[in-house]
Amino acid sequence: MREPFAFGSVRTTYVVLACAHLDHDPSNNAFANLAALCQRCHMLHEAAEHRWQRWWNASRRRAIRDLFEDPRATRERLARAATMRFR
Repeated sequence: MREPFAFGSVRTTYVVLACAHLDHDPSNNAFANLAALCQRCHMLHEAAEHRWQRWWNASRRRAIRDLFEDPRATRERLARAATMRFR
């Protein structure tokens, strides 16, 4: 015969829901575009968008630096980076 279930041994977990925009557009707040996801599922849903956003920000910073940085400073920075790679 089975032992009776003991409620004291149950572990409770709190799950926080986050509102996800299914098309990754925060300005589109139509109910069909919103989903309540746990934080883990929300991050998995947004992972590709976050990777793209990191790439876009980095390339934009490089482009701005290329436009406004003094060429001598660029040459020195690249030389320092090359010597640091081989240490």
